[in-house]
Amino acid sequence: MMEKKIKHKHKDGKVHSHVGGDKKHTHETTKATVKVKTIVEDAVKLTYKADYTLIDRTIDDIKKVTRTVSVNDYATNNAYLILQDALKKVVLAEK
Repeated sequence: MMEKKIKHKHKDGKVHSHVGGDKKHTHETTKATVKVKTIVEDAVKLTYKADYTLIDRTIDDIKKVTRTVSVNDYATNNAYLILQDALKKVVLAEK
């Protein structure tokens, strides 16, 4: 015949059940300590200086081309919308 499990609560708030649950007993607590080693290499610092040359050339090319293709209101408005969309995407480049 199996004994009935009894549900009970310990002082630390842990609730569980087992046979003889109302009898005095202890639970083994296992603790693990994890050490994380962080390595910071101060000697190797990567620096990056942005080169805007290609960006500046591209902006100059865009200025020239938009003036040659913007021959009417429709083409001018299309160029404007495309450039506004490009500007939004450039802003997202930082993120």
